[in-house]
Amino acid sequence: MGSTDQRLVAELENRVETLLLDDAVRLVELRHADEGQGIQREMLDDYLDQIGYGMDAFPSSLEDLLTESESWQGDRKIYQLDGDRVSVYPARWHDRLRDTTDLREYLRVIDSDGFGTDDSSRGQITEDGVAEELLLDVAVAIGGMDRDDGREQLKQLRDEGDVAEYPSQHANPWVQLT
Repeated sequence: MGSTDQRLVAELENRVETLLLDDAVRLVELRHADEGQGIQREMLDDYLDQIGYGMDAFPSSLEDLLTESESWQGDRKIYQLDGDRVSVYPARWHDRLRDTTDLREYLRVIDSDGFGTDDSSRGQITEDGVAEELLLDVAVAIGGMDRDDGREQLKQLRDEGDVAEYPSQHANPWVQLT
């Protein structure tokens, strides 16, 4: 398997006391440059082994959190993708969004897939839209977008009236197409 990023290993080590398995997958997926959708399970194992605990560091096993669903199943799920790969985002999102950096398309796909699911623990997808941090995480992980570029595009879309945020002064507002 490829080499691990030692800064990411250090971050995982620093957070191991409070980190949940899906959060570890999210961090690796966001920060480890990898070809293909999601991350290889073997790469995840490499990172977790380097922090000295492996999968034993987490109260839930990968199998407990793993789903083969193609669409959003709410919070705290890990999605099985093709080729022994996993992601915190469903395969449908990868299939529909991997070739675009247009945040309007991300909002369409995420909102249509996620609204109405039981996602009460974080409320990331509601009738008010998609939480901004989720939107940016998905654009980084799936579309390969730089987070700052995503924030800039979001500002431009807001200025042009293509998106609205609720509440507008919230640290992690919900974003929706207008």
